[in-house]
Amino acid sequence: MLVWPWTLLGWLYLLVPFVCWAAVVRTRAVGAAVFAVLAGLAGAIVGLESEWFFVRFTAELEAGYPFMAALAILVGVLGETRLRGPRPKNRFVDPVSGAAVAICVHSVVGMVIAFAYQLVVYDSFLPSAAEVPLPPGVTLEHADEGYCGSNFCSRTLTLRSTGGLPASEVETRVRAALAADGWTPGRGGALVHPHGWLVDRRVSEVFLGGVTVELSGAEGAATRP
Repeated sequence: MLVWPWTLLGWLYLLVPFVCWAAVVRTRAVGAAVFAVLAGLAGAIVGLESEWFFVRFTAELEAGYPFMAALAILVGVLGETRLRGPRPKNRFVDPVSGAAVAICVHSVVGMVIAFAYQLVVYDSFLPSAAEVPLPPGVTLEHADEGYCGSNFCSRTLTLRSTGGLPASEVETRVRAALAADGWTPGRGGALVHPHGWLVDRRVSEVFLGGVTVELSGAEGAATRP
């Protein structure tokens, strides 16, 4: 299976707002501010895809990226108009119109992504280790790459106590941290929690065994008690 076409599309998805803003920017100060906002939004997308961190509204952020970027660009254009007056018209090239069309297409892609999440809402998935909240004094020592079966995906996490706590106490503290984060009892002694927020309705589950945590992303309905 070819990966590079999807990688290319992913980079295009990230970079379209930067190209649009570069086409319409007129001032250094406003230009730098908007570029910083766009870089922050794009960096958040890259961080989520690279599992540098995890948030429940990942799907909303990925699908809403074009709309947030468009808002930043619109604020930048209005700010520059206030500082420098109306934009001079060019009868050959209208960068504002071109950028507006590109942003509209970009937004449509975002809506397609939101729709695509609904198509996989009950599919198995490999959760990020960052989904498991760790209490003070407990750190993640190792997380394997995980594997997927016919209707579930799973990975094993190995925890470590920085204060030399026994495995039973580590499990007790992790269980308390999960409960405080909203994880609820599921079937077979598991704790379950919605993987996403509004768009992504899949469910994550964990099985605790001392310093070992099995983190799974089964089909949405399968993890319900």
